[in-house]
Amino acid sequence: MRPTTLFALFFFLAGCGDGPPELPPPGAAGTVVINVWEPDGSPPTVLVAERIRQEGARFDRMVLERVRARVVQPDLDCAVTSPTGTWTTARGLLTLDGPVRLAGTWQNSPVLGSASAASMSRDGQALVLENLEMWHRGQRVTAEVVELRRDRSLMAPKGMDSSPLPPELAAVLAALPDPLILPR
Repeated sequence: MRPTTLFALFFFLAGCGDGPPELPPPGAAGTVVINVWEPDGSPPTVLVAERIRQEGARFDRMVLERVRARVVQPDLDCAVTSPTGTWTTARGLLTLDGPVRLAGTWQNSPVLGSASAASMSRDGQALVLENLEMWHRGQRVTAEVVELRRDRSLMAPKGMDSSPLPPELAAVLAALPDPLILPR
C-alpha cells in the first residue's frame, strides 16, 4: 500500500464514528422488583418500578418511576402507588412523591386514601404519610402527617380530623367484601 492510500484509509476509519458509543445511564428499564426484607422475618415490602436510575457519586440513590408497593404490617395490608420515588441507601429511606394512592385493609376493614408524599425507613417501623386523606370505617380522616407504625399504633403529631363520609362514599366502602383479603 502506498502511504497516501494508508493515510486516506486511516482518516476514513477515524471518521466512521464519533468515538465509542455513550453508555446508558446506570439503572434498569422494564419491570424491576425490589424486596425490602424486615429484620423480624415478617413478609417483605415488595416494590415494583417501571424504571430505576442510579444517581450520586457512589450510585447510592435510586430514582424509581411508576412505583407500586405492597406494605404488609400487623393490621395493615396495603397497595401503594406513586408516579416517582427515591431510595437512598445511606439513610435506608424510601420516599414516594405524590400523589400517593393507598388501597387495602387496615384493622380488618377496607381503607382507601391519598397523600402528597410517603416515606418508609429501612427498619420498616412506620409508614409516614403527608397530607393524608383516608376513608376508613365510614369516616373521612385527614391529617398533615400520619405514622402508621409496625406496633399497630397510629400517630398524628399535628392532629387529625375525622368526619362521617357522605352516604354515596360510604356505600363504596360498604360494597367491598368484609373481610377484604388481598391476594399475596
